[in-house]
Amino acid sequence: MINMQTVVAEVLEAYLPEPRQDAVLEKLSAFLDMVRGRQREVNITGIRDPNDLAVQVVGDALAPLAVAPEDFPLDGPTRLLDVGTGAGLPGLVYAIYWPATQVVLLDSQKKRIDFVREVVEELGLPNVEVLEGRAESHAHALQWREQFDVVTSRALAPLPISLELCLPFLELEGYFLTYKSLNPNDEIKEAEFALGKLGGGPIVSRTYTPGAGAQKRSALFIPKVGLTPDKYPRREGIPAKRPLRASR
Repeated sequence: MINMQTVVAEVLEAYLPEPRQDAVLEKLSAFLDMVRGRQREVNITGIRDPNDLAVQVVGDALAPLAVAPEDFPLDGPTRLLDVGTGAGLPGLVYAIYWPATQVVLLDSQKKRIDFVREVVEELGLPNVEVLEGRAESHAHALQWREQFDVVTSRALAPLPISLELCLPFLELEGYFLTYKSLNPNDEIKEAEFALGKLGGGPIVSRTYTPGAGAQKRSALFIPKVGLTPDKYPRREGIPAKRPLRASR
């Protein structure tokens, strides 16, 4: 049986200074072991191989930091929200990597929320809050609206939709970070109208490789340059049914 800690250590070595590696390595390994152990029960992610898990979960979260814009908070944002967190990806990786960052994990599916809460309790992560529900609803609550300096999402929705669901949570001069395939140019072009409507700035697209043997991907860093109008996001289900496009 492959030792998860050994696999994670190989991936983590490129991203973390030696003095912090042991504590972070232990928690990340325990997290991925829990993901593997619950695969069949809750189908929280389709990745099963230990090497693939380490690269596609840990590497995929940390590799984009090496190509981030200069003003991105590489020492850790004050507050980070992960929208559609699923099994805690990438939010739990960032919570472990940046223990001083307050991380909120948002998802609407109870089985995934239950798993994430179990991980948070098992690993003892006091900097993590788990939030159940829809982004369309929570984004209109004063407690959450424009309260985060970084918002992330992975495999949430096409870009015009994820912009409407995520930018309302982001404070001015903060960054929305999302992860796409190697060639996201068509999706970026399609999102130009939504960016203008929602207060987003020019998208910075950077290529990265999660780890050995993995395909190159693109990280999209999207700054918040203007306030999001109060009417966004629209009511539940509408952003997906009628994405913001120039014809609307």
